[in-house]
Amino acid sequence: MGSRGENNWGRWGSDDELGARNHLTFDRVHDACHLVKIGQVYSLALPIRRRDVPTQPHRNPALHLMAFDGGDFAAGSKAAGDVQFSDDYLLVAVHGATHIDALSHLWYENVLYNGFSGNTVRSSGARYCDIAKVDWLVGRGVLLDIPGHRGVPHLDRAEAISAKELQKCASDQGTAIGAGDIVLVRTGWLPVFFEDRAKFESGEPGIGADAAEWLASKDIAAIGADNSSVECMPWDQGLVSPAHVTLIRDHGIYMMELLDLEGLAQDHVHEFLFVAAPLKITGGVGSPLNPLAIT
Repeated sequence: MGSRGENNWGRWGSDDELGARNHLTFDRVHDACHLVKIGQVYSLALPIRRRDVPTQPHRNPALHLMAFDGGDFAAGSKAAGDVQFSDDYLLVAVHGATHIDALSHLWYENVLYNGFSGNTVRSSGARYCDIAKVDWLVGRGVLLDIPGHRGVPHLDRAEAISAKELQKCASDQGTAIGAGDIVLVRTGWLPVFFEDRAKFESGEPGIGADAAEWLASKDIAAIGADNSSVECMPWDQGLVSPAHVTLIRDHGIYMMELLDLEGLAQDHVHEFLFVAAPLKITGGVGSPLNPLAIT
């Protein structure tokens, strides 16, 4: 078991690799579908492109290559029956742009979620808790719009959102957080990238260590935010990735980063059906994602 406090290890069996996705039972998915009233769909994903998308310095920007295009036909390639086509390739950092972290993305003491050895994450990929295990995330989505709640455009650089503020925001919105919920936290930081990239990359607001503990205690299935790491940077209380440690490694809760939450905030949408399906990358420790909020 982990040495930093309570966790979900063994809760769904000693061989469990799905973690908090287990909270998304058929009944909870069914109930979440009843949140759809008008059929409005919001895509929460950023575009995958080479420029003008936040990418952490150690990750290369996306590279999109055409394998076959109109220029090939203009240069003399023959089209059967005069039918032309195009084909392309994509080289992309899995954790670049909008994405989800697998439970094998982070660990400590050389142990992953549920006690699997860190030695099983090799150059060939993760043997346990890889993203291919996660077919889908479908459930009740809740937006906690922190700057909207405060009446400010965005939070300050490196500002840690406390558990108390998350609770107050949820209470004032009338959106209590419960088991199996997919919680999205808006910091307002994403638009800063397009206004002042240097400021955006100097640090970011996000949830603090006690907020992560509180969310874990509520048995949520996943959390997402409109910043690069969900938690504040530099990290809260001088710890190393405290929210990732608590949520991913100790409780098996999925984290989604660089979500575009501006549309939901502008329309004051705080509760919705959340739908997302990671790519089934065998051994993958994350996946690009196009999350949807449906009202």
